[in-house]
Amino acid sequence: MNQLLPLDFSHQDLRHRDFQSQDLTGANFSGSDLRGCNFQGAILTEANFRGAIIGQSRSKIRTLIARCAGAAIAVTIASTFASFVADGMAGVAALIATGAVAVAITNAENEIIAAILTGTAAVIGSSGIISFLTGNILKALLLFLGSGMIFGLAIILFFQVVVKLEKLSKTSFEDANLINAIFDEAIIEDSNFFKFFSN
Repeated sequence: MNQLLPLDFSHQDLRHRDFQSQDLTGANFSGSDLRGCNFQGAILTEANFRGAIIGQSRSKIRTLIARCAGAAIAVTIASTFASFVADGMAGVAALIATGAVAVAITNAENEIIAAILTGTAAVIGSSGIISFLTGNILKALLLFLGSGMIFGLAIILFFQVVVKLEKLSKTSFEDANLINAIFDEAIIEDSNFFKFFSN
């Protein structure tokens, strides 16, 4: 069903908006920032994208990195503090408790799990340094090995999240109806036009 009047989205910051499967016949997106928008399956017949910015938005990636860094630092500080006021086992217990709370609060988001693993690796690595300095070389090597393995797992998980966000942050016109759509003077970079319909 077509709109009675064309929708006016002109000259707005619409980054990451979801227009999937909507009837946007004749809609005016001229001059708008459409980076990261989802137009999959939308009807965009005669829509106006003149001068719009279309492509990839980096804002979600920056937010992800900031969240991961904050969570990793928080876990590391909490565990280290517990280790100093009690003993090593208290640090491990605090680390597990902090991680469990963070995972529960964030519904087990992969980026937070990656941050918790990073904090865990940092705490174990610090214990390895202390063991090395006190002369317990074997314990230090085992701690360094464990720290490296956990950190490696965190990096893999983090990059999986980044790859997913990279895909989601692109403007997508997959399966959209773009018949007579206007893209004059639009800035188009790194967008998905796979299987769209046009003249």
